[in-house]
Amino acid sequence: MTKKMILFDMDGVLLTPGGYLESLKASVRRIAMSLGMPAVTLTDDQTAHFEALSITNEWDSLAICTALMLIKAWEFDPNLRLDGHHRRAIVYNGQLIALDAFLDSFTDVGDLPSHSAYVKITGENPWLDQSQKGHLQKILFDARDIYQSLTLPWHQETVLGSQVFQNTYGLTPQLETVSYLQRYDRPALSPRKRKKLEEWLDHPDHRAGILTNRPSKTPPGYLSPPEAELGAELVEFNHLPLLGSGTLAWFAVTQCGLPEHMLFKPNPVHALGLMQLCWGLPVLDALNAAYELWQGAGDRQDWIKFDDSEVVIFEDSVKGLQSGKSAQALLARHSIDLALKLIGISANPIKQAELEKIADYVVADINQIDWEAL
Repeated sequence: MTKKMILFDMDGVLLTPGGYLESLKASVRRIAMSLGMPAVTLTDDQTAHFEALSITNEWDSLAICTALMLIKAWEFDPNLRLDGHHRRAIVYNGQLIALDAFLDSFTDVGDLPSHSAYVKITGENPWLDQSQKGHLQKILFDARDIYQSLTLPWHQETVLGSQVFQNTYGLTPQLETVSYLQRYDRPALSPRKRKKLEEWLDHPDHRAGILTNRPSKTPPGYLSPPEAELGAELVEFNHLPLLGSGTLAWFAVTQCGLPEHMLFKPNPVHALGLMQLCWGLPVLDALNAAYELWQGAGDRQDWIKFDDSEVVIFEDSVKGLQSGKSAQALLARHSIDLALKLIGISANPIKQAELEKIADYVVADINQIDWEAL
């Protein structure tokens, strides 16, 4: 076995992702204040519960929290609507306990969690009138559309900082803030462990890449913020191949005619495409090869270089691990033998419990890994 690859998730693995968490908490607080619910906050356990359900896009989490806040607020004022601008008089001064119960019973998450949440919320609240349902639908169905969403603009300005937000989207900033990714994210690897990893990567048959659902830069004409690149720069791994959700969305929509989320992990195209990038294939060629394999029309010659090789995936949620397992199964159909090792990284008991269902083993911190033993 000669070729060895490491596929790193970014948030929770290569970096400690304080920026997204703090941005989500700040966005929930802002929206709660605008709805007259000043005591509503989001806890670390609740954000971990979202991730344990594979709801890893904060755009969805924020929309779901907003919808549940409205369900509670409508008990006091059924005409209340989120408009993104005005601060309301207090209608409710307690915590959003309903979020915990919602997450405990959210079993049919699907590829678009906010859409699934709409079905669940409206089904469990038959008293909602058509106007209220329409408002919930706009919040939940437009959760990922920066130009239509009632929740996303403030959040993305917090994530990116006002200047990058304006440069990326052409929208007027409202908050005059620095990027929370720059303020709160921290590299996870210690200097000693980082040196050991760089020594491992010096071997000519060792490669590594970053497998992330963070938005990433795309070719001209397709909109995606450079959040993955900001993270790679922070951890000083911007020399590694990176495959983020922006590139996958661009490829899905412009090259395949698919919904933009279709190829994100846990789809095997995400892991397969990054494997090809790690060995020097250009992005379009790498994704075409991965997509064709997924569609059952792949050429074995595109993948023979991975026969009898090893891939190690480090993840803090199950999606990337599932992408790796599905990739291994697709390659096996072409008699490509890929040894796969799945390693979960999390100190949170809720996330650990989910990771243990699929990972070979789970550790609390990436600094516990012995790179020389890989």
